[in-house]
Amino acid sequence: MAMNIVDIPYRSIAVVSSTIKAVVGVKAAAAVALKLLEASASFDGPTSTNAPAVVDFSRSTFATQPPGTLSTSVTPNKRDPGRAEAFGGTAAFDWSTTQPTVLTVQHSKDVGQFNGLYHYINPFAAPHIIVGGQGFVISITSPNNVNVTGHLTCEE
Repeated sequence: MAMNIVDIPYRSIAVVSSTIKAVVGVKAAAAVALKLLEASASFDGPTSTNAPAVVDFSRSTFATQPPGTLSTSVTPNKRDPGRAEAFGGTAAFDWSTTQPTVLTVQHSKDVGQFNGLYHYINPFAAPHIIVGGQGFVISITSPNNVNVTGHLTCEE
């Protein structure tokens, strides 16, 4: 199934002040690895003087709260819809109360809430590989109420 590339968009997820929020995640099928190609988070904060939000890009074992549990399941969009292969993993956005576990932070960035954007494009020579049965999560901690929009792009 090489080169089965999918996009997992999420939009206008409300982040509550000072509370960590898992906004999007993907879990690989049991025997299939995923390669993270891109990840992004952008904010719609109306006040330019607000402190930045912290964006964490994390690996997850999904020991608890896998995609679809206390979150909204989403079917990833295939980049090549003509391919017969289906995406074998699962994805979701907007975990409502309890965050997925176990999260191991790979990247943390301060991103401005006033039209702030962080877009990570994985370097070809140093990919993030997500082993079968585990996953990747973007979580946000913001000092103010704000909405976040973005995407994950993975290759199976």
